[in-house]
Amino acid sequence: MLRFQRFASHYNQSKLLRKYPVGGLVHGYEIKRVLPVPEMKFVAVDLQHVQTGSRHLHIDRDDKNNVFSVAFKTNPPDDTGVPHILEHTTLCGSQKYPVRDPFFKMLNRSLSTFMNAMTGHDYTFYPFSTANEADFKNLRDVYIDATFNPLLRHEDFLQEGWRLENSDLKDPKSDIVFKGVVYNEMKGQISSSNYQFWTKFQQNIYPSLNNSGGDPQKITDLHYHELLSFHAKHYHPSNAKTFTYGNFALGDTLHRLNEEFKLRGKRNIKNEALLPLHFSTDVRVIENGEVDPMLPPDKQLKTSMTWVCGDPSDVYDTFVLRVLGNLLLDGQSSSMYQELIEPGVGHDFTVNSGVDSTTSVNFFTVGVQGCSDTGLFEKTVQSILKRTLNKPFEAKKVEAIIQQLELSKKNQKPDFGLQLLYSVVPGWVNTTDPFDNLVFDEILSQFKSDWTEKGHGLFSEVIEKYLVEKPCFHFSMKADPDFSQNLELEEAERLKQKVSQLDDADKETILKRGLKLQETQNATEDVSCLPSLQIKDIPRKADTYKVDKKAMISHRITDTNGITYLRGKRNLNSAIPRHLYPYLSLFADCLTSLGTPDESFSEIEDEMKLHTGGVSTSVSVHSDGDTLEPQIDFTFEGFSLDAKTQHVFDIWRKLIVETDILKHSEKLKVLIRSLASSNTASVAESGHSYARGYTGAHLTSSKAIKETIGGIEQLQLITRLAATLDDPALFQSEVIDKLMELKSYVIAKDNMKFFITCDTDKQLTKVESQIQGFLNSLPETSEPCSFSSTEYPSLTSNGKPTLIFFPFQVYHTSQTSMGVPYAHADGAGLQVLSNLLTFKHLHREIREKGGAYGGGAVYSALDGQLSFYSYRDPQPLNSLNVFQNAGRYVLEKSDWQNSDLDEAKLTIFQQVDAPISPSSEGVTEFTYGITDKLRQRRREQLLDVTLDDVRRAAEKYLFNTEKVSAAIGPQLTEVQNDSWNFKQLQ
Repeated sequence: MLRFQRFASHYNQSKLLRKYPVGGLVHGYEIKRVLPVPEMKFVAVDLQHVQTGSRHLHIDRDDKNNVFSVAFKTNPPDDTGVPHILEHTTLCGSQKYPVRDPFFKMLNRSLSTFMNAMTGHDYTFYPFSTANEADFKNLRDVYIDATFNPLLRHEDFLQEGWRLENSDLKDPKSDIVFKGVVYNEMKGQISSSNYQFWTKFQQNIYPSLNNSGGDPQKITDLHYHELLSFHAKHYHPSNAKTFTYGNFALGDTLHRLNEEFKLRGKRNIKNEALLPLHFSTDVRVIENGEVDPMLPPDKQLKTSMTWVCGDPSDVYDTFVLRVLGNLLLDGQSSSMYQELIEPGVGHDFTVNSGVDSTTSVNFFTVGVQGCSDTGLFEKTVQSILKRTLNKPFEAKKVEAIIQQLELSKKNQKPDFGLQLLYSVVPGWVNTTDPFDNLVFDEILSQFKSDWTEKGHGLFSEVIEKYLVEKPCFHFSMKADPDFSQNLELEEAERLKQKVSQLDDADKETILKRGLKLQETQNATEDVSCLPSLQIKDIPRKADTYKVDKKAMISHRITDTNGITYLRGKRNLNSAIPRHLYPYLSLFADCLTSLGTPDESFSEIEDEMKLHTGGVSTSVSVHSDGDTLEPQIDFTFEGFSLDAKTQHVFDIWRKLIVETDILKHSEKLKVLIRSLASSNTASVAESGHSYARGYTGAHLTSSKAIKETIGGIEQLQLITRLAATLDDPALFQSEVIDKLMELKSYVIAKDNMKFFITCDTDKQLTKVESQIQGFLNSLPETSEPCSFSSTEYPSLTSNGKPTLIFFPFQVYHTSQTSMGVPYAHADGAGLQVLSNLLTFKHLHREIREKGGAYGGGAVYSALDGQLSFYSYRDPQPLNSLNVFQNAGRYVLEKSDWQNSDLDEAKLTIFQQVDAPISPSSEGVTEFTYGITDKLRQRRREQLLDVTLDDVRRAAEKYLFNTEKVSAAIGPQLTEVQNDSWNFKQLQ
């Protein structure tokens, strides 16, 4: 059979080569080169549009999840964010599709598996993926027309970029303020100290490469005509790189592109790759940044050292540099971790650490956050590099990296095409040959050959050439207690200056313009020009995956490409005392961070990398599908090549049974410091998720437990535990004792279940035997506990909204109320309701009018909760008011039609029917207790929902029900102290 498969594969590759003859012409494109990549089962085709010179890369692969993208080289001329604002406004209507925001409207007229637009350092690209061929053509046509023929209306610039507008359009005398989606998005970005560090680092080491996203202080300098000029200059076929991937016919896309391009001539576009700061001696830069409220004053400094290391277009040298970076920085066994993080020189690596090859040069950076002695940091880094020059890495560490790379070829994900796109675009726009990034085996084979021949000399050459005693860029960011206030003062002064230049006529124009924009936003549009799939395109029957279930072990036999995937879990209901619940996440992290009596975790980590694709432990909480009662599982996973599964079980045993918390207490301190150092950044990036979790925790035990182990409450715990690290007695009682007690309750043989995914019955038999061996290493039972997890109380609500203070520039908000369990018939109506509210109401009110970067409603079928949210929101009180009145809008103002209902269902089924990898097939029941029968029933309920069902759901669940509201962000000056709860996380 295997021999036949090899023959078939070779035959298919040969057939594909005949399909794309070099020199052939296809719809105005010449086939320039063809590259078979048999190890990845695809053929790459490089084509050039004869008339305009535009390049197209096609990846022909038997994969139904097809990808399309158009990319442009877009060097930002300044810090006004013009590439970013253009990315937004191109998607606000085009010549063929002259409706407002066709991008968001296509989100619910499609079964896409991915839709987005992205702005990089010096490029902008517009990708999507879908498994439906009609959908592919629809989206492709919308994307092509949007990028090459956008309307770029002034009102879209005002809405998406920035504008001056009355704070209350009903009151001509109300204050004039800054508004705009991108403006508030970037205010949200700079709320993250990690983003501040990254962007200030980039601005200083790469002064020629301006901030493509936009600096809020500069965004308000951008003029509409500059946006038009930037599009005219950069969005031309001669500056475009287009990309397709998958099994759809290439010819149809080339025909569509040629129809667009053939009316345009060829331009000689000089879009040169920008170069970084040239320095022949060390350079030192210190900038100010935001104070992290969850870290002590002496641990606020972030600092890094950076070296220029060649050109990314030399793909092989860049690959070797990446391997070196991995050896120096990745994991607990790396020398930088052991000598910088473990001793406390820093709490964690900075966001710029590692190898960056996304611009015209390679950078290698080592940085730490939570540093109190920059001299010690720099001395330690230099010492490690000099020592590494002559002291070889252990051979097993290099072999482990090779093993991980080879395993990644087999363990391919459903978004493989998108990942290929992401890997080639940054270099492709900067003249790197995309084929060089696709010859995976060739690069790896050369590396293995050089490693065999040169040994450590392969890395010594790189270290000596680029790092040791070479000019270094030192960058630090220190915390400024006045940083946030200074930003606010600067914005106020900038606003004051602009308003002071307005006369009465200008102010009247601004008011009228704001009212006109609002009128446009409120208007009902004819969107019939937009293509759409139909409900009939959604199969009524769900895909099912055959799973054989036994009392303890479930399994699925499928094509896994020689990999075995293993999952295990132990149910903890009725097993954990209440006071230990908050420690569950930290306990799970300990298992993959500390070590055993005989081995450090760094040694276990080396074994993990050498023999497996990864091993993890975690705690999972979900609600029962019938009762909403919490189900708490201790889970552990791993995968490896079929021949190496015993290593997964050996590592599980070491982590789960043998972890020695007391012996490795110093590493436990390192872990807690690292967790604490990332708290604020995680909230800045995902504040809406934290707000939803916090509000939902006031309504059910299940969500309360989730909040306790992974939400705001967990962040508070980690901050509190970090304060005990220098007090031995307190650290013992508050941390070590709690974790050791928790281990006695969590680890046991009873209530264990497993799920195996492999490709043969023979492999299954072997793994089942290995499971028995693993179980024999576990205690028979855990410590008895009389307290039931289902008694865990939800957080107490007093009916007031809560402000959770963080020193951000914008807010994240949420309001949550109860729905029904997964199995309840009303759940489908609630899910469709949330989608209709998002796309037909909240998007307009929260984003277009309110200026927030995002907002919507989410119905969690598994948790039985309906949550409203806003993200990077300048007007939290307005958003909460919109949420509060959503029910009244549905019953009194909405004029939803059956076409709107169909669009909502299409959007929902994008997620329901999203492609999954073989490792995820059939695991829904194992993970969540949701059977195929329940899934099918839910599917039919969703397909059969009517508008009457939606309105009944709104009437039943949006009125006369408890609603819990919260906002995360800076102080609210507009509210009375006694009308809100205030929560400080310091």
